[in-house]
Order: sequence, then structure tokens, then C-alpha cells
Amino acid sequence: MTACGPGGQPGGGQQGGPGGGAGTVTVSEKEWTITFPSSTIKAGKVTFVVKNEGAIEHNFVIEAARVQIDGIQPGQSKEVSVELKPGTYEVVCNIPGHSEAGMKTTLTVTQ
Repeated sequence: MTACGPGGQPGGGQQGGPGGGAGTVTVSEKEWTITFPSSTIKAGKVTFVVKNEGAIEHNFVIEAARVQIDGIQPGQSKEVSVELKPGTYEVVCNIPGHSEAGMKTTLTVTQ
């Protein structure tokens, strides 16, 4: 399990998808944390369901994978699907000041 920033709580679940990949991964964002159910997922197609459990707007960005969800309002969930190759990915909220306050973490994708 990985949480970034102080006070991180475990977030949602992860299910394997047919033909490999992590399937659906639920991500929790709030001031100033990004929380995955696990810091490691399998390569392949993954759908991130990102829920803003905080009090202000957040974003979800994995630059190396060209993934970006903007404008996730408090209480709102948004999702994005992507094909991930093995590697290490930095995940951030790129609203000015948020990643500096702790809204960043690392996600490892394995074969």
C-alpha cells in the first residue's frame, strides 16, 4: 500500500483484468495525499477511478504515461484508462503548490 503525504488512508480496490493488466484501480485524493491500494500494479490496460475525498479541487497526472484528469471537484470521481508498460511512474496533482505539499507518489508497474 502506498500513501503520499501525511495522514494517507488506504484507498479502494484493485481487480485484475482479462488478458493481464491491473484492471480497475481506485485512487483516493485529498489534501495532501494520493493513495493507491498498492504501490505496485501489473502492466497492461488499467482504468484509474480517481475520487476526490478532499475539500478542494485536485488533478491526477501521470506525465510519463500521458495521463491527466483535470478539475476533480470535492466528492467527485473521474476515470481514465491507459495501457501501462513496466516501469516506475510519478503520480502527482499538478495544481500549483499541491505536489509540493505532498500530493505525489510513485507507482511501480511490473510484467
